[in-house]
Amino acid sequence: MNGRLRKAALYVRPMVNDDVYKAGAGPQGGNFYVPYTLLRDRFARYGVALHTLDLVPESERLFELHINAQHRLSGRPSYAYLYEDPLIRPVNGRREHLLKYRKAFTSNESLVDGERFVKLDYPNDLHMRSCPPWSERPLCCVLIAANKALSRPNPRSLHHRRVAIARAFEAQAPELFSLYGRGWGQPATRPGVAGRLMKRLNEWHARVRKLPPAFPSWRGPVHDKGEVLSRARFAIAYENVQGSPGYITEKIFDCFVYGCVPVYLGTPGAADCIPADCYVDARAFPSESALIEHLAAIDEPRFAAYQAAIAAYLVSSAAQRFSNEQFTCTLVDTIAADQGLSMTLPAE
Repeated sequence: MNGRLRKAALYVRPMVNDDVYKAGAGPQGGNFYVPYTLLRDRFARYGVALHTLDLVPESERLFELHINAQHRLSGRPSYAYLYEDPLIRPVNGRREHLLKYRKAFTSNESLVDGERFVKLDYPNDLHMRSCPPWSERPLCCVLIAANKALSRPNPRSLHHRRVAIARAFEAQAPELFSLYGRGWGQPATRPGVAGRLMKRLNEWHARVRKLPPAFPSWRGPVHDKGEVLSRARFAIAYENVQGSPGYITEKIFDCFVYGCVPVYLGTPGAADCIPADCYVDARAFPSESALIEHLAAIDEPRFAAYQAAIAAYLVSSAAQRFSNEQFTCTLVDTIAADQGLSMTLPAE
């Protein structure tokens, strides 16, 4: 059977040699690239072998699937999954360039037309991993993120809001907060060229002279996000940016599957499709201080109610639009129909 499979090329930078399919290839537990393995498996049912771009000569490519739009396209039929928001990768928002693709899949509702631009939410494994109760969670509130700013200043960046909540906890209730991720031993990064230069200077100073962490709440980098979330009652789940309409990433769902209550901030209105009793909406508070006071006042019964609401939501039909399965079927079946392919292997 494998010898008769037609070949397609997957471009997901920086992956080569089909490394994207190897267990543990992704950060924070190795699950980041799981959706692409599912894409490979479903394409195989249509008689298509999906390999990374370097393994398929251009002349043998039935089509190409690009993770994020590329500035240059080959002569082969191409499709794009617009993973990054245009604020981070501008070409993902340039409609005139995207029309060079046969179809583009995106959460950006300002682009979606149902034909050339297909609505596709970020994929998530919605199966509950663990859900320890209040009494088995020694951490009150955590923030897991890299100390990283945008390459250009932009008012829609939310990095400064992460910094603000971390500083507020350190000043107001340091015993309730733990900060995880790379780079917080240094001062908060700033966007732009000046910010990158200052970051390098701070890194050089740290090598020359040992100084206390710039953020006292910092507990170091994370090798397994789930291990931290399963021990925390709350997590600051702020998106990187206030993105395009419909932009909601894995951050809130990462908390859900470990029974951790997310404190969410993102594109205004994007999370309104998720029941309000599943998370704490950071928009509802006039200040970081007010938010901290609210979290400190939540007791064990209220926390259990959050967990029950989260568990019910994850198994509901409403949540399935954000599932790995919905992502895989929408993308693969749409491309297969466009290519005139029929399923050759039955669904499992």
